[in-house]
Amino acid sequence: MGMALKIDVAEACRGAGTEKPIDLVHLSRSTMGDRDLELEVLKMFLAQMPSYLQMIKSAKTDDEIYNAAHTIKGAAGNVGAFALADLARNAEESRSFSMQKILNEFSRITEYVSMLSSEE
Repeated sequence: MGMALKIDVAEACRGAGTEKPIDLVHLSRSTMGDRDLELEVLKMFLAQMPSYLQMIKSAKTDDEIYNAAHTIKGAAGNVGAFALADLARNAEESRSFSMQKILNEFSRITEYVSMLSSEE
């Protein structure tokens, strides 16, 4: 599928509320379309996320919440996990969050990456 068509599909999904947990167009731009590199980046993201989730789960002060949320926001945004990045941005701004929503979104991402990996 050509990049222009991928962009159109991604925008249509966003508008319809059926957005995937990873914006593959964003990731493809970051990796210059290298599918192997995309999967490697996603696997590294998944490997790092448990420590980030533990950081936010154990955060007790506003500064700790901010730092953990900021880390998650950056990591998620870099790979195109924009729903997770939005949850983290909200936590960063308000210093409060729903751990369950964050875990649910991370679970969606994990399942999606697993599906992508099996398509290799």
